[in-house]
Amino acid sequence: MRRTVLSTTSRHLHRRPRPTTMRIFSTQKEQQQAEAGRDKSILLDPKAPLHPLLNTPSTSDPSHIRQYSLPYVQIGRDDYRPSLPENQRIVAFGDVHGDLPALHKFLLAARVMDPDSSIESPKWTGGSTILVQTGDILDRGAKELACFRALCTLAHQAEEVGGKVYILYGNHESLNAAGLFQYADQDGNVEFETTFGSKLDENFGSNRWRLQFGGNEPARWAACEPGGLLAHGSNSMMENMMVSCLLGRTVFVHGGLRSEHLESGNPQDSDSNGTSSSYNGISAMNSLARDWIMQQHHGDNNNWGDYKTVEEVINSAQHRARTASKSMPDCLGGGIGASSPVWMRDYSQPNDAPPKNRAAKEMIERTLKSVGSDVQRIVMGHTPQHQINSALGGRAWRIDVGASQGVMGGTPEVLEIIHGGENGEDTLSVLTVDGKTIDGKERAVVDNVLF
Repeated sequence: MRRTVLSTTSRHLHRRPRPTTMRIFSTQKEQQQAEAGRDKSILLDPKAPLHPLLNTPSTSDPSHIRQYSLPYVQIGRDDYRPSLPENQRIVAFGDVHGDLPALHKFLLAARVMDPDSSIESPKWTGGSTILVQTGDILDRGAKELACFRALCTLAHQAEEVGGKVYILYGNHESLNAAGLFQYADQDGNVEFETTFGSKLDENFGSNRWRLQFGGNEPARWAACEPGGLLAHGSNSMMENMMVSCLLGRTVFVHGGLRSEHLESGNPQDSDSNGTSSSYNGISAMNSLARDWIMQQHHGDNNNWGDYKTVEEVINSAQHRARTASKSMPDCLGGGIGASSPVWMRDYSQPNDAPPKNRAAKEMIERTLKSVGSDVQRIVMGHTPQHQINSALGGRAWRIDVGASQGVMGGTPEVLEIIHGGENGEDTLSVLTVDGKTIDGKERAVVDNVLF
């Protein structure tokens, strides 16, 4: 009987890896470097995680796992900060969707990046500024990983001088984590392959690790899934992303919040160290998201690709996707039309106009009250606007301007908030790529008119 050959990629699938060099090296030094980047325990254990194979000798290598780390976020403290220093500067921008030039413009408009530095090697100039990116780095663009690397680099630099860079989950991060790649750009898939896929092939000594993903963008899936390359341990990038955060009088989230999202708790008084004595609703969601993304839900890996039939490959990949989706917390789950924090559009749709949901005003007032007594606004991305604007009496700030060429190629703008800047009140402005500062009051939407 003819033997079935399993192939889930266009590339030949090699035999099981062996803990020896599987290519010819031009120099002894090159061989030593390759051996140093290969964890032999991974080669011998078909169930092991793959991320140690990316601890290459050069930490500047785009595939090195350290390129995708964020300063540790202490849930219950860093994500819930109702008290900020007077004149604390906060800047926020929305969806990036793999567009590296757009990210560059956002950062320059925010005045947190040295204009003489490159987006590939950015330099933080924001001092103590807090930068919030409200999710959706992934999908629709060709440079998703490059965008993540730039923000992670700036986050560590900001941390050293008293600043912060926070990245929130968007619905597209949730989709990718669940193995759903229908919005991925083909060039973006190539970026994952050239950055992670080929490096795993080389350091593993085989590409049979790909079989367990059933031909569904194995490098992207291995990177984005719970317990994957980008959620590999302490200080990993996805461990320290958040669903939402409160800074002063402003809540940041990708899609929006409802009071029912916060039913798991409300803010409590802080102790003498400034640490919340009890999780509030926001921190509860962030904790659930962290617990989920850091666990491998499908069981053991099958890095050697020991499958007897094509059906086994398909069933294994489907199980991998199903278990991730079923275990996903509600705060990250949903779909088009859903009311979760990463999917809802009650405050942002239609674009550049008051929300069509007649209950939106009552909803957002109730939500703000649930977050805290002095919380005044929610800042959100998700729904592309032609320019940053506010609705519902300044309670809803919509900052996704569709800047990615994969969306609508909008002009990047940044929301700036100076906490307690004038008579104890917050000052809100819109920062443009040509260096202008626009009074936030000029961007209020009332009765379908943008003032």
